[in-house]
Order: sequence, then structure tokens, then C-alpha cells
Amino acid sequence: MSDDAALLHRYTEEHSEPAFRELVDRHLSVVYSSALRRCNGNTHAAADVAQRVFIALAQQARSLTQHTVLTAWLYATTRNVAVDLVRAERRRQAHEKESHIMQELLSPPEASADWNQLRPVLDGAIDELSGGDREAVLLRFLFRLPAGFGGH
Repeated sequence: MSDDAALLHRYTEEHSEPAFRELVDRHLSVVYSSALRRCNGNTHAAADVAQRVFIALAQQARSLTQHTVLTAWLYATTRNVAVDLVRAERRRQAHEKESHIMQELLSPPEASADWNQLRPVLDGAIDELSGGDREAVLLRFLFRLPAGFGGH
């Protein structure tokens, strides 16, 4: 069985798909299990991370032929990709929560939520916004200024 450097060399110089397949087969379980731990057991996210790691490997293969331990590179890349994915998922969930709150605020009064329950969630969501976004939300929805007020 060829070592990782030889497989990378065959992949980059000969465009050998079997060589790349062998690299994936050799390292997939380690990459996937590491991604699964970092994605809190979310199998779909872990599969996405693993796919992104091997895409990065294919794209950077030429520069990695001299890398002494490919497993270390794969581990670090898995960590970085998983952190980015988890962070993006948290942002997406926060935006969905904010959108849901704003939809409730804009719905007719008979369908409005109990303000005692909504107030802490609303304030928390507004607090998480960046300065510019927070200002826009406050001006538009809390102070009822028209969209586009102030030239934004």
C-alpha cells in the first residue's frame, strides 16, 4: 500500500482518481468521526464537513505532497471546517429566530404573542445584532420610521 505522499503525488501528477479514492478510503473514518464529535453528533453536518475536507484536499493536493503527516493536516482542516459550519448554523438559527419574532411583531393584534414572554427573547435577539443592524431594527420597528430613512 502506498504512503500518503506517494498517493498525493500520483493524484497531482497523473490525475489518478484511484490514488485519490485510496486517500479518501484511508482517512474517511478519522475525518468523519472527528467531524461528528465537533458537530455534536449531527450526522448530516459531519458528512458535510467530511465532504468539504476532501474537496480542500483535492484543491490543495499539490502543496500537500511535501506535508510530512497528512493526517495532521486532515485533522486541523476538519476542525476548522467544523467550527465554521457550526458557527454558520448558529447564525442561521439566530436569524430565523429574529425573523420569527419580527413576523410576530408585524402580525395583526389578534395574533400577537404574550409580551411578557416575548420581551426577553426580543431584547436578546436585538442585543445579538451588529451595531448597524441593531440601529436599523430599532429605527424601523420600534420607533416606526419608514424603510430607507436616513439614506440607508
